Parts: sequence; C-alpha cells; structure tokens
Amino acid sequence: MGVLAELFAGTHAEALARADVLESGAVPPPAPHLELTTVTPVDLEVLGEIAARAVQFGVGDLEIAEIDLEHESLFRLPPFLCEVLTELGRSEDPETLGEVAEQWAASEEMGVPGEDLTHVVQGVVDLVTEAGEAGQDVYLWVEAV
Repeated sequence: MGVLAELFAGTHAEALARADVLESGAVPPPAPHLELTTVTPVDLEVLGEIAARAVQFGVGDLEIAEIDLEHESLFRLPPFLCEVLTELGRSEDPETLGEVAEQWAASEEMGVPGEDLTHVVQGVVDLVTEAGEAGQDVYLWVEAV
C-alpha cells in the first residue's frame, strides 16, 4: 500500500478546511504546498533527525502529531522540526542538504538507497522556510492509496 501526501503551510483553520477539500477529492485552493508520494509522518521525523545531526542543532520534539480527531489524516509539524529544516536551508556548506537527502534515502524508513531525494528535501526546506517567514504552521495530509 502506498501513500499520497501533501505538505502545506497555513493556519489551523486553513489546515482543517484544506484537509476537508483533499479528503473530498476536490482541488484545494492555492496555497504554498508540496505534493509528495511515499512520505509519511515517520519519514519526516527521520528527515528531521538526520538534519538535526547534520546542522548540529541539538535535540527537540520531532514527533508529527494528529491535530484533530475528525481529521485522522492531518498532522502538524512541530516547531523544532521546522526550525531544524529551516537551519538546513541556511547551511553554509552547500553539500549538507545533498548529504542529508542521501542519508534519508538510505534510512530504513525510506528504503530507497541511491535514489536522489535532494529535490524533495529542498522542496520541504523551502516550504518550511516560507511558512516560518509568513508566521504559518506546516501541515502534512496523508492518504493511503
């Protein structure tokens, strides 16, 4: 079984409304987002662990949790995870992001060693950074397919 996922920025109310639209199968209104496949909350937590080590950011809450009982497919990224990913985008070493992507691809959770996930990691970093600058949270909506 695979997953279809969307990472997006918004407020709590916007996230609930977008989840309703996504769950209905309709096209949601424009918003900063990134469509992902085969990425689950656990996968993003692992990305956060790898990124935190790479940028020497310390430790904090990486657990991506459900935000509403009526929306079991909707999760919010914790602030620490967003900070780590934003810091990854600011790394002075241009190879750090690629190294993180390589380690993430080879992780047990992702299980795609050798696959280039640099564009996915860059997209996640860009979205999280944009959301932070706009004062928004980042949400993950996941649907099993």
